Amino acid sequence: MNSLHKKVQIITLHKEKKALLLLEMKADRGFGWQNVTGSVESGEDIFTAAKRELLEETGIEEAELVQLSQEFKFHDRWGKDVIEYCFAALTNKDEITISKEEHQGFKWLPINEVQSKDFKYESNFLAFQEAINCLS
Repeated sequence: MNSLHKKVQIITLHKEKKALLLLEMKADRGFGWQNVTGSVESGEDIFTAAKRELLEETGIEEAELVQLSQEFKFHDRWGKDVIEYCFAALTNKDEITISKEEHQGFKWLPINEVQSKDFKYESNFLAFQEAINCLS
């Protein structure tokens, strides 16, 4: 049996503004808006991977990370079996420095305006729905 490729998804929420950070993928990555995502590297635990991916993709170094109960299993575009662990990242940082290799833009969206159509992947919206509970 093939081992599962581990990934993390980080739903980044601005505590004061009550807003969600969405990243816009570049065309060669499939276009569309998504949460921070990335692979767990060899020898790395999922919490460390979530912190690293958040920093690499947004420049956010300080955030309260909360592991969510949701996990998603799927086949990625390369045919790998994947398990994705979800985290909420709570921050008050306004300045974002996106990874130009992966993304072409970002936006803060008020959480009361977020809809499933705002995301390329349904799993991103489902994880967002659980993550907003961390704000209260």
